[in-house]
Amino acid sequence: MAPNRITRGGAVRRALPILALVLGAGLTLAACGGSGPGTTTAVPDKAADAEILDDVLARELAAVRAYDRTLPLLRGAALATAREFRGAEQEHVDAVIKALRGLGEAAEPADEEIESEGLKTQTDALGFLYEVESVSVAYGLRAVSHLTAPWPRALLGSIVANQAQHLVVLRRALGADVAESIPEAFEDGTTPAPSEMIGE
Repeated sequence: MAPNRITRGGAVRRALPILALVLGAGLTLAACGGSGPGTTTAVPDKAADAEILDDVLARELAAVRAYDRTLPLLRGAALATAREFRGAEQEHVDAVIKALRGLGEAAEPADEEIESEGLKTQTDALGFLYEVESVSVAYGLRAVSHLTAPWPRALLGSIVANQAQHLVVLRRALGADVAESIPEAFEDGTTPAPSEMIGE
Protein backbone atom coordinates (compact mmCIF):
# COMPACT_ATOMS: atom_id res chain seq x y z
CA MET A 1 0.00 0.00 0.00
CA ALA A 2 1.37 3.43 -0.88
CA PRO A 3 2.32 5.89 1.85
CA ASN A 4 -0.43 8.28 2.84
CA ARG A 5 -0.08 11.88 3.93
CA ILE A 6 -2.23 13.26 6.69
CA THR A 7 -2.47 17.03 6.70
CA ARG A 8 -4.58 19.31 8.86
CA GLY A 9 -8.12 19.20 7.49
CA GLY A 10 -7.16 16.70 4.81
CA ALA A 11 -8.34 13.74 6.86
CA VAL A 12 -11.77 15.30 7.17
CA ARG A 13 -12.11 15.96 3.44
CA ARG A 14 -10.98 12.44 2.57
CA ALA A 15 -13.21 10.87 5.21
CA LEU A 16 -16.48 12.36 3.93
CA PRO A 17 -16.86 9.97 0.98
CA ILE A 18 -15.85 7.11 3.28
CA LEU A 19 -18.48 8.24 5.78
CA ALA A 20 -21.20 8.11 3.12
CA LEU A 21 -20.13 4.58 2.18
CA VAL A 22 -19.94 3.48 5.82
CA LEU A 23 -23.37 4.86 6.69
CA GLY A 24 -24.90 3.18 3.65
CA ALA A 25 -23.23 -0.13 4.47
CA GLY A 26 -24.21 0.19 8.12
CA LEU A 27 -27.87 0.70 7.24
CA THR A 28 -27.72 -2.31 4.94
CA LEU A 29 -26.17 -4.47 7.66
CA ALA A 30 -28.74 -3.29 10.20
CA ALA A 31 -31.58 -4.13 7.83
CA CYS A 32 -30.42 -7.69 7.28
CA GLY A 33 -28.80 -8.45 10.64
CA GLY A 34 -31.49 -10.69 12.13
CA SER A 35 -30.65 -14.13 13.45
CA GLY A 36 -34.03 -15.51 14.45
CA PRO A 37 -35.79 -18.64 13.18
CA GLY A 38 -35.86 -18.87 9.42
CA THR A 39 -32.98 -16.43 8.99
CA THR A 40 -30.19 -17.68 6.75
CA THR A 41 -26.63 -16.60 7.30
CA ALA A 42 -24.14 -16.49 4.46
CA VAL A 43 -21.03 -18.62 4.87
CA PRO A 44 -18.15 -16.34 5.89
CA ASP A 45 -15.52 -15.74 3.22
CA LYS A 46 -12.34 -16.37 5.21
CA ALA A 47 -9.98 -15.32 2.42
CA ALA A 48 -11.80 -12.02 1.89
CA ASP A 49 -11.94 -11.37 5.64
CA ALA A 50 -8.22 -12.11 5.93
CA GLU A 51 -7.47 -9.58 3.21
CA ILE A 52 -9.49 -6.93 5.03
CA LEU A 53 -7.81 -7.75 8.34
CA ASP A 54 -4.40 -7.54 6.69
CA ASP A 55 -5.29 -4.03 5.52
CA VAL A 56 -6.39 -3.12 9.05
CA LEU A 57 -3.18 -4.63 10.42
CA ALA A 58 -1.10 -2.53 8.04
CA ARG A 59 -2.89 0.59 9.26
CA GLU A 60 -2.47 -0.34 12.93
CA LEU A 61 1.25 -1.03 12.48
CA ALA A 62 1.61 2.34 10.75
CA ALA A 63 -0.22 4.02 13.67
CA VAL A 64 2.16 2.42 16.18
CA ARG A 65 5.15 3.74 14.22
CA ALA A 66 3.50 7.17 14.00
CA TYR A 67 3.21 7.24 17.79
CA ASP A 68 6.85 6.15 18.13
CA ARG A 69 7.99 9.08 15.97
CA THR A 70 5.78 11.54 17.85
CA LEU A 71 6.62 10.66 21.46
CA PRO A 72 9.93 12.62 21.53
CA LEU A 73 7.98 15.85 20.88
CA LEU A 74 5.68 15.39 23.87
CA ARG A 75 6.10 16.05 27.57
CA GLY A 76 4.23 15.70 30.85
CA ALA A 77 0.64 14.50 30.74
CA ALA A 78 0.57 14.57 26.94
CA LEU A 79 3.53 12.20 26.81
CA ALA A 80 1.99 9.83 29.36
CA THR A 81 -1.29 9.81 27.46
CA ALA A 82 0.37 9.18 24.10
CA ARG A 83 2.34 6.29 25.58
CA GLU A 84 -0.92 4.74 26.78
CA PHE A 85 -2.50 5.21 23.36
CA ARG A 86 0.55 3.75 21.64
CA GLY A 87 0.22 0.71 23.91
CA ALA A 88 -3.44 0.36 22.96
CA GLU A 89 -2.56 0.49 19.26
CA GLN A 90 -0.02 -2.30 19.82
CA GLU A 91 -2.73 -4.36 21.53
CA HIS A 92 -4.91 -3.78 18.46
CA VAL A 93 -2.06 -5.14 16.31
CA ASP A 94 -1.78 -8.24 18.48
CA ALA A 95 -5.56 -8.82 18.43
CA VAL A 96 -5.79 -8.53 14.63
CA ILE A 97 -2.91 -11.00 14.22
CA LYS A 98 -4.75 -13.38 16.55
CA ALA A 99 -7.94 -12.92 14.51
CA LEU A 100 -6.07 -13.81 11.33
CA ARG A 101 -4.79 -16.97 13.00
CA GLY A 102 -8.38 -17.74 13.99
CA LEU A 103 -9.27 -17.63 10.31
CA GLY A 104 -6.38 -19.98 9.55
CA GLU A 105 -4.52 -17.25 7.70
CA ALA A 106 -1.03 -15.81 8.14
CA ALA A 107 -0.60 -12.11 8.80
CA GLU A 108 0.63 -10.53 5.56
CA PRO A 109 0.18 -6.76 5.93
CA ALA A 110 1.43 -4.45 3.22
CA ASP A 111 3.96 -1.78 4.10
CA GLU A 112 2.17 1.45 5.02
CA GLU A 113 3.62 4.64 6.44
CA ILE A 114 1.84 7.69 7.76
CA GLU A 115 4.03 10.62 6.82
CA SER A 116 4.85 12.98 9.66
CA GLU A 117 7.34 15.46 8.23
CA GLY A 118 7.34 18.96 9.62
CA LEU A 119 6.27 18.14 13.18
CA LYS A 120 8.24 20.44 15.49
CA THR A 121 6.17 21.20 18.57
CA GLN A 122 3.93 19.41 21.02
CA THR A 123 0.95 21.10 19.40
CA ASP A 124 2.03 19.77 16.01
CA ALA A 125 2.42 16.28 17.45
CA LEU A 126 -0.97 16.23 19.17
CA GLY A 127 -2.72 17.57 16.08
CA PHE A 128 -1.03 14.89 14.00
CA LEU A 129 -2.05 12.13 16.42
CA TYR A 130 -5.62 13.44 16.37
CA GLU A 131 -5.70 13.06 12.60
CA VAL A 132 -4.07 9.59 12.77
CA GLU A 133 -6.82 8.45 15.13
CA SER A 134 -9.56 10.16 13.10
CA VAL A 135 -8.55 8.42 9.89
CA SER A 136 -8.16 5.12 11.77
CA VAL A 137 -11.75 5.41 13.03
CA ALA A 138 -13.09 6.05 9.52
CA TYR A 139 -10.91 3.27 8.08
CA GLY A 140 -12.02 0.79 10.75
CA LEU A 141 -15.71 1.55 10.21
CA ARG A 142 -15.33 0.90 6.51
CA ALA A 143 -13.53 -2.40 7.20
CA VAL A 144 -16.26 -3.54 9.61
CA SER A 145 -18.89 -3.12 6.91
CA HIS A 146 -17.02 -5.47 4.55
CA LEU A 147 -16.24 -8.37 6.91
CA THR A 148 -18.37 -11.49 6.50
CA ALA A 149 -17.68 -13.32 9.78
CA PRO A 150 -19.36 -11.86 12.90
CA TRP A 151 -16.54 -12.20 15.44
CA PRO A 152 -13.96 -10.14 13.48
CA ARG A 153 -16.65 -7.47 13.10
CA ALA A 154 -17.04 -7.38 16.88
CA LEU A 155 -13.27 -7.09 17.29
CA LEU A 156 -12.99 -4.19 14.86
CA GLY A 157 -16.00 -2.49 16.45
CA SER A 158 -14.18 -2.62 19.78
CA ILE A 159 -10.99 -1.23 18.23
CA VAL A 160 -12.88 1.66 16.61
CA ALA A 161 -14.63 2.44 19.91
CA ASN A 162 -11.24 2.64 21.65
CA GLN A 163 -9.85 4.93 18.97
CA ALA A 164 -12.91 7.17 19.28
CA GLN A 165 -12.18 7.43 23.01
CA HIS A 166 -8.65 8.53 22.11
CA LEU A 167 -10.15 11.35 20.05
CA VAL A 168 -12.05 12.70 23.06
CA VAL A 169 -8.89 12.83 25.18
CA LEU A 170 -6.88 14.39 22.34
CA ARG A 171 -9.53 17.09 21.92
CA ARG A 172 -9.00 18.07 25.55
CA ALA A 173 -5.22 18.06 25.08
CA LEU A 174 -5.66 20.34 22.08
CA GLY A 175 -7.56 22.95 24.09
CA ALA A 176 -11.22 21.95 23.80
CA ASP A 177 -13.35 22.38 26.90
CA VAL A 178 -15.41 19.54 28.34
CA ALA A 179 -18.50 20.35 26.27
CA GLU A 180 -16.50 20.60 23.04
CA SER A 181 -14.81 17.28 23.79
CA ILE A 182 -18.05 15.30 24.08
CA PRO A 183 -18.31 13.00 21.05
CA GLU A 184 -21.14 13.17 18.58
CA ALA A 185 -23.82 10.48 18.77
CA PHE A 186 -22.00 8.66 15.94
CA GLU A 187 -18.24 9.13 16.08
CA ASP A 188 -17.02 8.56 12.51
CA GLY A 189 -13.61 10.19 12.34
CA THR A 190 -14.78 13.36 10.57
CA THR A 191 -14.90 15.75 13.55
CA PRO A 192 -12.08 18.27 13.07
CA ALA A 193 -9.51 18.94 15.75
CA PRO A 194 -10.25 21.91 18.04
CA SER A 195 -9.14 25.20 16.52
CA GLU A 196 -7.86 26.47 19.85
CA MET A 197 -4.70 24.46 20.39
CA ILE A 198 -2.80 24.13 23.65
CA GLY A 199 -0.18 26.73 24.32
CA GLU A 200 3.50 26.05 23.98
